[in-house]
Amino acid sequence: MLKVFQVKKGDQFSFLIKFKNLNQNLTTLKMGIKEDYDSAMLIEKSLGDGITKISTTTYQVNYSPDDTNGLEPSMYIFDLRYTIGATPKTPLSGYLIINNSVFNNEEE
Repeated sequence: MLKVFQVKKGDQFSFLIKFKNLNQNLTTLKMGIKEDYDSAMLIEKSLGDGITKISTTTYQVNYSPDDTNGLEPSMYIFDLRYTIGATPKTPLSGYLIINNSVFNNEEE
């Protein structure tokens, strides 16, 4: 599935991902963000470090204001990948668009 997230620089964002017919524990679940496929990983979240298991089939991916504040306004790519045993799958990939906010230069 291809998804586009648009986020203001310095904002927190999160989303839920639900897996159908998941009756085994995931060995890994991680989400990586890069500028392009050949560049270094900018942000990586994993189970217990930004990704929380909500139920047997539901997980929440969380990005803090520090995560998005560290990215320049631009379009980035991401993949969310999990493994069960030794089999990797990528059920979600797409683009993360970071936009400036009219409040970025103001003190809260």
